[in-house]
Amino acid sequence: MSRGVAISAGSFFAAAMRCEAENLITPGQADNLLNALAPYLSKSDKANMMAGGARGAKDSQVFVEAEKKWMTFTPDATGCYHVQSVLDDYKGQLRE
Repeated sequence: MSRGVAISAGSFFAAAMRCEAENLITPGQADNLLNALAPYLSKSDKANMMAGGARGAKDSQVFVEAEKKWMTFTPDATGCYHVQSVLDDYKGQLRE
């Protein structure tokens, strides 16, 4: 995966964990999905995801790869709905 996609993924997983903590999405799914994805990730993918997750958690932002920019993330019903959609996309890719 490209560096930008990996950073974006990491930032969305950090956002997912915030949503889970607020009980706005089902708790535990982000960790389960990360564990399921792990065998498919290279060392650089994992490092870039960790970097994206760290910045996302620190700054309350997600990196939107399509726009090549960081955007503010608020763990509310709307923000977490979007995060859940991203998680669902990853789940779908694992099933293919």
